[in-house]
Amino acid sequence: MVSFEYYNPVRLQFGPGRFDRLGKSVQADENHALLVTGRSAARKYGYLDRAVTMLQQAGAQVTVFDRVPPNPTDVVVDEGGQLARDRGCDLVVGLGGGSTMDAAKAIAVSATHDAPIREFLVADEQGNKRPPTDKTLPIVCVTTTAGTASEITPFAVITTSDLRQKSAIAHDRCYARMGICDPELTYHVPPDITAATGVDVLCHAVEGYVSTKAGALTDHAAEQAIALVGRYLPRLVTDGSNREARHYMSLANIFAGIPLSNCGANIMHALEHPVSAHYPQVAHGAGLASLLVAYGRTCWETMPEKFAKISGLLGGPQEASRAGDVFAELLDSVGLNIGLANLGVPEEMLERLADDALRYMGGAVSSTPGSPDRDCLLRVLRASH
Repeated sequence: MVSFEYYNPVRLQFGPGRFDRLGKSVQADENHALLVTGRSAARKYGYLDRAVTMLQQAGAQVTVFDRVPPNPTDVVVDEGGQLARDRGCDLVVGLGGGSTMDAAKAIAVSATHDAPIREFLVADEQGNKRPPTDKTLPIVCVTTTAGTASEITPFAVITTSDLRQKSAIAHDRCYARMGICDPELTYHVPPDITAATGVDVLCHAVEGYVSTKAGALTDHAAEQAIALVGRYLPRLVTDGSNREARHYMSLANIFAGIPLSNCGANIMHALEHPVSAHYPQVAHGAGLASLLVAYGRTCWETMPEKFAKISGLLGGPQEASRAGDVFAELLDSVGLNIGLANLGVPEEMLERLADDALRYMGGAVSSTPGSPDRDCLLRVLRASH
């Protein structure tokens, strides 16, 4: 018998041309939108101007906050929250990749709570984080990459600068009211970012599939995502103009967001967050790529039937012990078969990374089959170096 719980309140707009529906996300009583974006790409390709126009035509004033870097920090989020308060914003729109959408969600919290955002990110001495309340501003997310699925998840991943800790607000208040995933907005994404965000999609699907929280619905979505990544990511990195591949990688992103939003991540994200917290120049997807092969080779025995299925879905033999090799072949095809050393992580940092994972990514570690301990984390890290 099958039983499970599933929840996702986001009204998703998926498909070519769906960006044009952004204005429909503004409700009648909303007068001023804070439009959160990155430093250049959305403006360069005209998406920012289009968004401003659509929001204004819907009757909203627009203030642009275009200071979001990769791996956004609490400092940037609090600056955005202060700007939203100063301008009287009653809606937050995130336009960009995962960093931008996560920052937008956190800004929606920061703008309406009398506390720095770090209180929602860092646990107190009792192990509790401050939860967002219903004061949180409504959120709309528009993704310009096929990667993080932040447009349909309840997570806002932010780095706390002084602690070098990259952790998440994980709360239903961080679901977007509307998420827009228009493959046309990904047409200009360069090959390196296409590869890194595609690996993030794969890891979301794999980690949700091989999770102690997995269920029938999340398994189905994860399998769809894994198969789509295996089929379309290599050809898309080779030919970025392939619109069919752009479409199906955007769809894979959504499929992978379903297990992510309900199961969360596990050991790979638990280890990668400390990597890009200490080394913010490391793209999240590249950090995951550096861990993926060792993960497959180290952990396949914890759930062999699913690792065998993963291998087969990616075009390899349906053998659990071969999953790591199949991961390596996929990463070779997209130029990301790398190790932590390639990302500038010295060997003497590995114990610190394992300790950080256990200290503030314990939830992700605990949802990994086999109950990995510090020794297991170190085995993965050392095999990844």
